[in-house]
Order: sequence, then structure tokens, then C-alpha cells
Amino acid sequence: MSTKNSDSQPITGSPAPGVSTTSTVNAPAIPPTGRMDASPHLSISEKPAKTSSKVGATWVFLFLGMLLLILLLVFVLQNLDQVSMTLFTWQMSFPLGVGMLLAAIAGALIMALIGSVRIIQLRRQVARSTNKDTTNL
Repeated sequence: MSTKNSDSQPITGSPAPGVSTTSTVNAPAIPPTGRMDASPHLSISEKPAKTSSKVGATWVFLFLGMLLLILLLVFVLQNLDQVSMTLFTWQMSFPLGVGMLLAAIAGALIMALIGSVRIIQLRRQVARSTNKDTTNL
């Protein structure tokens, strides 16, 4: 094997074991594979703070819930016309906005009841399958 050094003189012989024969000076950078910390030299106090938390999310949802309640209050106050509603044999008379609010609450309660029944069914199914797995061992 013959190559030239920087003085344009030929160099003969083979490279030492473990020495690469190709130059990597002008080679493109290859991104490292695997997980590496971008700033391993920073201490815990210098690392960037966590951007979100459960407490922060709770405050955001509380704020959105308060806005929803304000909009609901405005809706009820704008629909104060008295209406008569009948449910089976009961007949009631109250403002339209209140009646619609009560209907929405009743729908949410029915939805929660159906969802709770389904969750209970799934939990029982999981409990039965784990009991079968432990008894077969």
C-alpha cells in the first residue's frame, strides 16, 4: 500500500492494527445513535424547569369551567320566558333557560350512569381473567 503524506512523498507499508486508513477530517458528521443527554454537565438546579404540571392543568381547567358557567348563566338570564313542561304526570312551570339546563344535567347524569355501569363490567371482566390466570399457575 502506498499513499502520500502532506510533503507529497510516498509512504509505504501497512497501517498499525486498529488504525483507520481513511481520513475523517472532511467527512460529513454522522449523528450519534442512541440516547444522549444534551447537557450532561448541568446540575439539577441548572436544568430547564418542567413546562407543565398537574396543578397548572387543574388551574387551566378550573378557569375554563368558570368561563363555561358564566356563559351558562348568561344563557339562563336571557331565556327567562315562562314555559310549562310535563314529565309523565308531573307538570312544572319555570323559565326556559332553567328547563334546558335541567335537561342538560339529566342527560349528563344518564351518560355518567351508563358509563359507570360499563366501567364496572370491564373491571369485573379483568378481575375474572386475572383470577383464572393465577389459578392456572
